Amino acid sequence: MNELRCVVASPFKRNEGDSMLPQDFEFSLSFDLKWMTPEQASRILDIALNSHLLYMEDEQLHPAFDPSTVDIPRGFIPSKEVLHQTTLVDQILEYIASCSNMELKQVVSLVNNRHEKLSGMVDVEVAALIIGRELGCDVDKFYENVLQNISSNS
Repeated sequence: MNELRCVVASPFKRNEGDSMLPQDFEFSLSFDLKWMTPEQASRILDIALNSHLLYMEDEQLHPAFDPSTVDIPRGFIPSKEVLHQTTLVDQILEYIASCSNMELKQVVSLVNNRHEKLSGMVDVEVAALIIGRELGCDVDKFYENVLQNISSNS
C-alpha cells in the first residue's frame, strides 16, 4: 500500500469528485477526516504536488490517478512518516543549497523564477537541474531519477 496515495485519494473518494479547491483538500484531511493539523495537511498538499500525485488546473486540484482504484483499509490513519517524505525536487534543492553554500530559500526562489521564465514548459525538477548546473553543482546523479519521474508523468 502506498500510504501517500491513500491519503491523497481519501478526500476525492469522500467528496466523490475528480477535482477540488486546495483549501477543500486541506480541510478534508484536517477537519473531515481528523487525520492531521491544517499545517500538516498543507504539507501533504505540497508533497503530493511535488510527487505529481496531484496537479493544478484552473485553480482546481486534480488527482493524477484514479482515486476509485485505491483501496483504503478500514480504520486507516496515516503515520507521521508520511509528512516527512522527501520528494525528488526537495532532494535536488537541498543538494544545490549545500553545494552552492546558498540558503535553501534562495535556491527555491531561483528555481521558481526559472520555471516561470520557461513558462512551465519544463518540470520544476528540470528547472532545478538547470540552476544547479549554472551554480557549478554536479547534478548528474539526479538525471536518471528526473528522467524516470518525467517519463512516468507523461
